[in-house]
Amino acid sequence: MKKILLIVTIIMLVNIAQCQITSNIISEAEYNNIKINNITLSDIKATEGDETQIRDLIPAIIEEKDINTGERGPSNYWFKYNGFEIAFTDNAGEPDHPGIAMFEITKNNWNITIQGVTVTIGDNTSVLGNVIFNTQTNGGRSIVYQYCDGCNNFISIYINAFNEVTKIIYMEQT
Repeated sequence: MKKILLIVTIIMLVNIAQCQITSNIISEAEYNNIKINNITLSDIKATEGDETQIRDLIPAIIEEKDINTGERGPSNYWFKYNGFEIAFTDNAGEPDHPGIAMFEITKNNWNITIQGVTVTIGDNTSVLGNVIFNTQTNGGRSIVYQYCDGCNNFISIYINAFNEVTKIIYMEQT
């Protein structure tokens, strides 16, 4: 339950911050073809959080999980791996068809490929080419990808003062 509250808090904070974000706009097809460890975002979405499908799709050990099939409100599915976590909820999809609410990459054993360019934790942002950077109110910087300006979902790559990737997140604003 704490994990779900954390996810909801993150979503609310992102809603507030979204008004000030400048995004790198890519096509919807390119967005859905973004890959996490060579698995497309479309393929991950298609699992709708089903644990068996997630286990079959992602060849890594689930360290923790929290599954609520609707008995405690909207359906929520949360899976934590070493360096990666992902959550699905009806609120990010449709009733009985959960969508990805968020994912987070925090270790370099996970990577993300955007427009054919693969990046992971510790990489220099120069590998991404000519991109738009955002400066946050706390002085941190990020690179945001969306398929339309003001879309409800986005990918944000957080970077440090040395232009190295520190965290990668996906967020669906509900």
